[in-house]
Amino acid sequence: MEKINIKTLHGHLFTCGKCNKYHFEFNQFGIDFSSLNALNDFKDYLSELDSEEFERINQNSQYNRKIQIPFPNTSIKMLLSSMELKELIVLLATFIHEYNIAVTENEAIRQLSKLSANQMN
Repeated sequence: MEKINIKTLHGHLFTCGKCNKYHFEFNQFGIDFSSLNALNDFKDYLSELDSEEFERINQNSQYNRKIQIPFPNTSIKMLLSSMELKELIVLLATFIHEYNIAVTENEAIRQLSKLSANQMN
């Protein structure tokens, strides 16, 4: 697993070599993702949300943050403002981008090392 550590004002996303998970925290919320695909699916889901629509629908809600992200099979939901949603999407997208770059660079280094080893034999 490539070592990546990305932070924003309210969020933090990093890899863990001990458990091979992607640890995500945003404000007081923490989620461990078991795969990059799961993390990417979460980012795609959030990217498709219409924050203005959520804020309109929930304008009379007692919650300060009007964007509600429910977690299936639980009574837990993440509450976000429009700005927090944007920050969260940027955090996820930046992490995924940086992770993919690291994977590509490390694969190129492995290939070059393999070529060098073959040439020495």
